[in-house]
Amino acid sequence: MEHNIKTTRFFSINKDFLGFLASMLCAVHCAALPLILTFSTLSGLTFLASHTIEFVFIGISAILATWSLIPAYQSHHHNIKPLAIVAIGFILLIASRFFPHGFTEHFITAIGGCFIAVAHITNWRLMKKCC
Repeated sequence: MEHNIKTTRFFSINKDFLGFLASMLCAVHCAALPLILTFSTLSGLTFLASHTIEFVFIGISAILATWSLIPAYQSHHHNIKPLAIVAIGFILLIASRFFPHGFTEHFITAIGGCFIAVAHITNWRLMKKCC
């Protein structure tokens, strides 16, 4: 699927919306999970805190970012801004792995996911403007 240059609405099926959605789900997962798991009735959801789930979210976000942002930069808007923003997001995700499992790790991971989501919004706006 190539970038749909005629996409005028962000909330439609396009690469940037899918990347935004995956990144925001990752951010919400990281931010809300500690709160959800504190409720004893929801303790059966501890599998959501596994590193496998986290790496799946990060992997999907990385694939979607590569699939969307790099071709848009190379072929259309030639603006480095979305790539810089997504790089900051992934640096934060990597940095969060060096913190003990807890509030700081979840906070940094959530911020990283938000940066990645913002990169997709920025890319979509640049695509809309140039094309």
